[in-house]
Amino acid sequence: MRATLPIALVLVLLAAGCDSGSKQRRTPAATGPAVPWVATLPPQLAARTPVKAVCRSTDLTIPGQVKFIARLQGGIALITIRNTGKRACRLTGRPRIRLVKRGGPKQVQRPIPPTPSNFPEVAYPESSLLALRPREAAAVTLTWENWCDPVVKGVPHLPPSAVRVTLPAGRGHLDADYNAVPPCLDPKLPSTLGVSRFQPTLFPSGRFWSDAFLDGLIPGQPVHGRRGRLLRFRVVLKNRSHTTATFEHCPAYIEQLAPSGRVEAHQLNCAAARPIAPGKSVAFAMRIRVPRNAPLGANGLFWELDPLGSHEPQLHARVTIER
Repeated sequence: MRATLPIALVLVLLAAGCDSGSKQRRTPAATGPAVPWVATLPPQLAARTPVKAVCRSTDLTIPGQVKFIARLQGGIALITIRNTGKRACRLTGRPRIRLVKRGGPKQVQRPIPPTPSNFPEVAYPESSLLALRPREAAAVTLTWENWCDPVVKGVPHLPPSAVRVTLPAGRGHLDADYNAVPPCLDPKLPSTLGVSRFQPTLFPSGRFWSDAFLDGLIPGQPVHGRRGRLLRFRVVLKNRSHTTATFEHCPAYIEQLAPSGRVEAHQLNCAAARPIAPGKSVAFAMRIRVPRNAPLGANGLFWELDPLGSHEPQLHARVTIER
């Protein structure tokens, strides 16, 4: 039996600009030479060459249910669409989505933006939609509001049988089960479906890059930056284990300036880094672009090593943005 979504949604806001420690030690690695920054993308997130073949419904599957969660006065869901074919294909544009039901309220569709990734999430590159590989998935954001299905005496009251996703340009459709129906807000208004364009999914976690355990800090807080310019800072990694941390398997890292910045992924400069012996530290130079609309004053900086594996260490720092 499908549930009815509650009308209200409690929003939890994360306050940015927290300090990663009340007192930071001034170590040689915090003030001495640092491993230079490099503008290298992780190979898993590199841009892809587009393929000619377009994805058709026979190449795709929606695994499991479409799971709505409460949002404002309706619900929101992220529909996963997996390539179960034998070749890479293009999955672009905006699909048409409707709830499959004979009769029932009128349905209208409106465009909405895709769901952005938030720290510490890492999404596939946008170019993955131009060459979606077998077993990989894309997604569509769907919102649903105001379902006023009248009750007719003597006729069983049935909800829609499926969520139907119709691909652009007549490439077929996919049907999926779903978990909930939004409440009726106004019987005089149609049921509204907000549909995004196809979007990349989040990158799954993989192998850890090292057996060593690293701790870290961002010294010199608050770090200072200016709107529209590069913010330069450093990350000091200390080996807290009894195993030397080598860089044979080079990890990625992600960073985000909150609240206005987006998640950025880069590769650590492993070629210039020396192994970190137990109890020792190495500093890495970092940089991130400050958005032109970043609020002046206090901001937050979030940083994480190995987002595709161990997800540690995860650091946060205070940033002061000036004109």
